[in-house]
Amino acid sequence: MKILLWQTAYLGDVVLTTPLIRTILHNLPDAELTFVGRPFIVDLLKGYPIKLLPFSKGFIESFQIIEKIKENQVAISPHVSMRTALILFFSGIPKRVGFDRSELSFLYTHRVRHRWELHEADRNLELLRPLGITRFIRRPLLYVDEEERQKVKEKFKLPQEYVVISPFSNFRLKEWSLKNWLELEKNIDLPVVVVGTKDRVEEARAFKTQWNLVGSTNLRELLAVIGASKLVVSCDSSPVHMANALGVPAITIYTSTSSRYGFYPLMGGYLEPYLPCSPCSPNPKVCKTGSYACKEAVKPNQVLEMAYRILS
Repeated sequence: MKILLWQTAYLGDVVLTTPLIRTILHNLPDAELTFVGRPFIVDLLKGYPIKLLPFSKGFIESFQIIEKIKENQVAISPHVSMRTALILFFSGIPKRVGFDRSELSFLYTHRVRHRWELHEADRNLELLRPLGITRFIRRPLLYVDEEERQKVKEKFKLPQEYVVISPFSNFRLKEWSLKNWLELEKNIDLPVVVVGTKDRVEEARAFKTQWNLVGSTNLRELLAVIGASKLVVSCDSSPVHMANALGVPAITIYTSTSSRYGFYPLMGGYLEPYLPCSPCSPNPKVCKTGSYACKEAVKPNQVLEMAYRILS
């Protein structure tokens, strides 16, 4: 059987589809599995015995990919966009499984109820029920070998033990205030390694650690840095899920979002604000009240207490 798995969302979303990959490979060992995602999947999903189809969501590319995927018998899509529904429909794949909250959900042959109360890993696994699969592998998994870990330790002269701080997000309203991050950095006992993308280098200069790697790592190096750490502390963003997929506990500091959406750490813990306006939305762009109170609601001492509890 040829099965297509489609997830063209962000890094963290793809990490949380790895339980789908693992469960399909375990239950259908003879299946040929193809994964369509953004170009970063080539590095992120290294080590999986599957075919990877990078897709940049270009207009012409959307027509071209139909030809590349039409030979599959089954398509499974955790992604809920209109583009995804249309491409899968026009591919002619006979069995197409998606969520009932997907845009143009009527284009799927099988619709699974989307349940916010489930963790995203569990929610995605529900998409396998129309295939008769009910024995699930829940844990996300990414592959980083010891050689990769040693290379980043040498390249960045990392300490033997350290905590990774990931203060930035694609959605600014998901970020805890920089003042709080600096307070946390100052008071945590272990050395701190700060990570982030190139567009946040200027803001990251406020951190005092000698291991400020913001803008300095590629994706494989970031995974190796996270995988060699003792703990990851992050806003509601992909490093949380990368950490768990590499066997590292993580703490999520929620601001405008919430654990209710199902993206909390499976290993570690989380802290969230309790405000009349919380939570805002899964991917908020504008503060509904204009107060930005959620960015200050969780206090650094709360994060420190949780970090020490997990580390001990």
